[in-house]
Amino acid sequence: MNLSTLGASLRYEFRMQVRKRSVWIVPALSVVLFLLIGGSLLRDLFDPDERSAEARVAVLGLALQIHALLSIGFGCLLADRLVRDDRLRVAPILDATASSPFARLLGKYLGAAAATAVPIVVVYLGFTVAYAIDTGSVAALGWALAACGVVIVPGLLFVAAFALAVPLVMPAPLFRVLFVGYWLWGNLAGPDLMPTLARTLVNPLGGYAFEALLDFHGIDGDQAFAGPVPGAALNFLRPAPTPATAWLSIAVLLALAAAVLAGGHALRARRTR
Repeated sequence: MNLSTLGASLRYEFRMQVRKRSVWIVPALSVVLFLLIGGSLLRDLFDPDERSAEARVAVLGLALQIHALLSIGFGCLLADRLVRDDRLRVAPILDATASSPFARLLGKYLGAAAATAVPIVVVYLGFTVAYAIDTGSVAALGWALAACGVVIVPGLLFVAAFALAVPLVMPAPLFRVLFVGYWLWGNLAGPDLMPTLARTLVNPLGGYAFEALLDFHGIDGDQAFAGPVPGAALNFLRPAPTPATAWLSIAVLLALAAAVLAGGHALRARRTR
């Protein structure tokens, strides 16, 4: 792989994507809407009568809410990044250069994903810093960084791969509609009500990491985010949460992302022959 091509593509995609107004407007509107309809985002942090007495629980609860809410816009914003080159007819020009097509694809993936994730990280760390100042808890910052590393980043990389590659085989607007439906079904629907990917190893909300690596079980300490559900379908994808299965879940998400990107690269290469 040509590392110079990868680096140049990553930097270009990052700079171009991070300057787009929609990358900042969509997360901002999502947070405002969530707060207006009664979300507990600020209540759990800043209301002394409601927030958890433990900084770890409060900050991880915030991570779960931010990740579940803003990842929807994240996936939708990335849906046209790869197909736009074909629509603007610049893909054949790039393919005619000596640069590696896969290195360009990987740079586009990492650069665009990182830029689109910047507002999410800014929102999350911004609230966390305000909470740390309000409570005097420096540990909150450490827990926030841990949540970013084992929950938010793997989940966003998983979403980004599908958001870039799947629109190669369907219109981007259709992907956005299907993605929102998948997100609600596969992450938020109860496994006891219908077959769903919630609480499985392939859940990008990071249920296994929350439970087994961060010891988070909800604000009240009585929620389960991973593991088998009696009588539910797909329980073979829900082993008991342990540190090993938590790292396995992260590895599965990243492996699926890599496979989807490789499939997208193969499809584009086949089309250009």
